[in-house]
Amino acid sequence: MKESIIVLFTLFLAININAQDLPKSCYGSYAGEMPGYNVEVDGASIEIEKHDVYVTVSEDEVIYVGGSLELSGTYTVYKQSKHEYVIKSTLTNGKSLTYELNLIWNKKEEKIYITPKNGQSQAQLEKLDD
Repeated sequence: MKESIIVLFTLFLAININAQDLPKSCYGSYAGEMPGYNVEVDGASIEIEKHDVYVTVSEDEVIYVGGSLELSGTYTVYKQSKHEYVIKSTLTNGKSLTYELNLIWNKKEEKIYITPKNGQSQAQLEKLDD
């Protein structure tokens, strides 16, 4: 009995250490420019021109607006360093599109970085006045 309680407590502690709450100072709207890039869809290369991107973070959702695309969804937060939090979001347009997007919020700079899979910054978003 004691062993199972210790195992459950350890598991609970490990989950709480990894998953974090986002500081309220992160909540708000951010804007920036996404540089142009290429994507491959069904073997065809499509060029996406640079465009403005807007991200709104609230207590329970992330809203992403880029060009004519608007996505929203939930997120999980992981503290990456003293001043950085990774916001892993699963976004949808409510129809057929679902997209996973990783954001890095820098607490000290009050900026959000949209990152591709390789971890390099794709776009840098500045916090708008609320």
